[in-house]
Amino acid sequence: MSADRKRVQWGVLIGQAVRPLPKARNVTDATLYVCNLEVAKKTKAAVVYRNSDSESWRRWSDETPVPTQLALDLYDKEAQ
Repeated sequence: MSADRKRVQWGVLIGQAVRPLPKARNVTDATLYVCNLEVAKKTKAAVVYRNSDSESWRRWSDETPVPTQLALDLYDKEAQ
């Protein structure tokens, strides 16, 4: 990866909760995970991404920001 290229963080949005996908290398990995989740557990999910921890998550399909993420990030950090 070149120095000027940002590393994208991928995740899955289930309801209003975002679960990071640290092993996802690209949108294909994230999409495969979401498809598997929807088939295996009959769960409605969407692929989300962000370019850094300071940015909010966005839906990959339409660039819509996920509004509840700040609260989720704080909750995850408190839980650790």
